[in-house]
Amino acid sequence: MRRGPALPMSAIEKPNPAFDEAEADRRLSVDQRDIVATLAKADNRMRARDYRAANAYYGQVGRLAQEGGTIARTELLRARDATIWLADYFRQAIVDGLASRGITATTMHPRFAKSLAIMFGEQARDPVYQRFPQMPNSYFYPDLPYLCFSDPSAHGWTAPIEAGFPDILEEAEELLKNSEFAPHVRDATDRPQGDVHGLVNDPRWSTWDLTAMGVPVPERTGLCPRTFELIDRNAPLCRIPSRAPTIMFSLLRGGARIPPHTGMMNARIICHLPLIVPGSGALRVGDQVREWQPGRLLMFDDTVEHEAWNHSSDNRLVLIFDVWRDEIEQVEREQIRALFETVDESQPDS
Repeated sequence: MRRGPALPMSAIEKPNPAFDEAEADRRLSVDQRDIVATLAKADNRMRARDYRAANAYYGQVGRLAQEGGTIARTELLRARDATIWLADYFRQAIVDGLASRGITATTMHPRFAKSLAIMFGEQARDPVYQRFPQMPNSYFYPDLPYLCFSDPSAHGWTAPIEAGFPDILEEAEELLKNSEFAPHVRDATDRPQGDVHGLVNDPRWSTWDLTAMGVPVPERTGLCPRTFELIDRNAPLCRIPSRAPTIMFSLLRGGARIPPHTGMMNARIICHLPLIVPGSGALRVGDQVREWQPGRLLMFDDTVEHEAWNHSSDNRLVLIFDVWRDEIEQVEREQIRALFETVDESQPDS
């Protein structure tokens, strides 16, 4: 694997952290905006050759500096140089990894090739005219029609899932009685984390997941077998190694609100099957608002800014899962999967 650009290896790969990682972690546990500790964390991850974590923390140094964080200019420039080095490293690792899978400039789907050019900073996104544009926080896939909500009746696979509502509700009610839902937004220990939702470790938004990193969890699917079979058999699930699909029961407690945010990538659609809807609650996507109706799917692009609220005094429960957008052809799905496989393999050998 290519080792990266010709920047000084001693300065980039073997930095001298201001202090060890344990101290960096201690300081960040007190103040996540501690820019000196963030740089020390990045340097320690770089020395460990955990390049993906190092890249996240070096990038956070730049963001904190833009927001007024104080750090020596020489240190800020060093963090910038590291992000440049890592960007070049990852670019080459991705190109090489895709080529090893037979995906080259001549075999790429045009949209996939364009997505890489945008990812690598070689091409800008097309002009955006929507008030609420697609703003994925991980991966942008170009030239897809803009939408907030998608009409479930336009998808042939939705009818069996809506028809299975009574079975899914029965299993969900058993889970509510006998299983513990956990806060959906949890502390991140390996990446910088801001409290985007305002709900880190807050049980007001809790979930019970049937999958972990895209893989079914047998001891969980075994507790709701009809639910899992209905979704797995009928929905065109977005299957991406280590990331998707996500299948979960989502509990929004009475009086809770999920602030505006955006999701991972716009090549998929998020599906809500409402199960328990006490009223006085809704989902906003872009400038459109829809109320949940038990047994009636809501489908939306979660890379468009969205938020949800439950103004009732009782809990709301929905089943959530993600599917490929219809416009994404099979060859594109395979190439997107290959991209994320390559990303996950882009760590250097120890």
